Amino acid sequence: MTTTTPFPVVTGILGGEFRYAYTPAELDDLTKRIATPTYHLISQVYVWDRPCRENDDGSIHEFPRGRLMVSVNPFLGWGALHYMHPGAPNGALVYSYNPEEPNHAPSLVLDPEGLDFPHTSSLPLEDVRAAVTEYGRTGTRPECVRWQPGQWY
Repeated sequence: MTTTTPFPVVTGILGGEFRYAYTPAELDDLTKRIATPTYHLISQVYVWDRPCRENDDGSIHEFPRGRLMVSVNPFLGWGALHYMHPGAPNGALVYSYNPEEPNHAPSLVLDPEGLDFPHTSSLPLEDVRAAVTEYGRTGTRPECVRWQPGQWY
């Protein structure tokens, strides 16, 4: 008898709105929404055995330790990634890395309070989509893109 692991629950926070993916098809839809935002600059993606949740008064705040943050400019075709997991053996905090240093890439928001990703973090949007999909399926740091050390802020 073959046993299969159930698909993990992927929580995407897009502009403060929680969206969930329970199947590969829903993950594909969530990835498209993240890569083509209409009202948000940054999305956060969590993979866990249950949906993430929080309430307005802060008494409920349930999230796994790791996350993938995604910043995109879909109009120009670029994005950047920020992976964080306190217990990760291969880097607790890393940014995506593009060795070609695309000087023509737009600035991509890391923190809405005025902090941008370094230009070396800029990736073509198709690479960002692939990384979000891989993260959603594995819950681990995507291997389809390269990484560089990040900074705590």
